Amino acid sequence: LQRMAGELRGAGVKRVNISLDSLRPRRFRQLTRHGCLEQVIAGIDAAIAAGFEEVRINAVILKGRNDDEVLDLVDFACRRGIDIAFIEEMPLGRIVEHDRALSLASSDELRASISRRYRLASLGDPAGNAGPARYYSLSGQRSRVGFISPHSSNFCHLCNRVRVTAEGRLLLCLGNEHSADLRAVLRHPRHTLTDLKREIVAAMAIKPERHHFDLAGEPEIVRFMNMTGG
Repeated sequence: LQRMAGELRGAGVKRVNISLDSLRPRRFRQLTRHGCLEQVIAGIDAAIAAGFEEVRINAVILKGRNDDEVLDLVDFACRRGIDIAFIEEMPLGRIVEHDRALSLASSDELRASISRRYRLASLGDPAGNAGPARYYSLSGQRSRVGFISPHSSNFCHLCNRVRVTAEGRLLLCLGNEHSADLRAVLRHPRHTLTDLKREIVAAMAIKPERHHFDLAGEPEIVRFMNMTGG
């Protein structure tokens, strides 16, 4: 992102979300399995400098692994004047590093922790580009803090999100495999932009009503988040 931020902004990208689960290099590398904290922070600063309309940090907090950094992450966002969203871990893919049922840090718990330092004011139910995030203002700060709560406060009735994977699949829900094959439309020699738009609109008819995440059981979705993309 550090290298590409300017080009992405010039190409018309308006908003970027950047994952940042820890501000400690060793822990960050453990959580991401291969990430370089210095590189990610440089990317965040490059995105801010490039003038995106919105730069947001996403953080997944796990009890016993990075729950002692919640306030540090909020402070980091506030120093840069950008938003931060805390996301309850979704059971995507099989893991052995921790028990998801025991490591869940609920949005209510994180909100209580943040309120010890900042006065929070709810900005109401999600609207517009907020998607499933419920945002709060922070007293005296430009930044907002959001909470995405697939377990403690189901947001499916407010969801306005779909995702395109690297393979060209239009994925309609993170918790299901319902999808449309956009790559096939793009590669068809007779298909036009109109056909692509028609396929996208038609796919909305099969968007599931909700997910059925179960932290205690085997994950129904074996695809990891980094295989899904944004």
